[in-house]
Amino acid sequence: MEALGKYCPQTPWPRQQTFLELNCKEALFGGAAGGSKSSALLMAALQYIDVPRYAALILRRDSQRLRLSGGLIPRSHEWLTGKANWNGQDKRWTFPNGSSIQFGYLDNTDDKYRYGSSEYSFIAFDELTEFMEEDYLFLFSRLRMTKDLEQAGVPYRMRGATNPGGRGS
Repeated sequence: MEALGKYCPQTPWPRQQTFLELNCKEALFGGAAGGSKSSALLMAALQYIDVPRYAALILRRDSQRLRLSGGLIPRSHEWLTGKANWNGQDKRWTFPNGSSIQFGYLDNTDDKYRYGSSEYSFIAFDELTEFMEEDYLFLFSRLRMTKDLEQAGVPYRMRGATNPGGRGS
């Protein structure tokens, strides 16, 4: 969690810490609004950012929700400005070693295909119950990486955070 300390200005709360320490491929962080679930997803995306060519993707239903006040893009700017390069068109932070965190969306079921040739070590769904199951399952095929990332100990991770309810629940 050394990388997390370099990029995240806050200490994980106990529930966030438990979430970050999970070593399973798939995990869900649920609970009421205001439980810092979205921050936990950004923290999780940063855990292996020091490994060259590591790539993370964080998704919402639409890009507007990523940009709203308190959303993950403004929060990422608070945490990462001056530490990585932001490309606003691609909604991607690129770190000096070539690692990246990208923000994306799946507004409709065909949007998942824009990620069809991509490979990520980490994929996170913010408000998972807003997504359809078929879209979630498709993105599992994007959890891929090169041998050098595997040899560096980077795990494949699919993470979700959500409040109860939603069209995909």
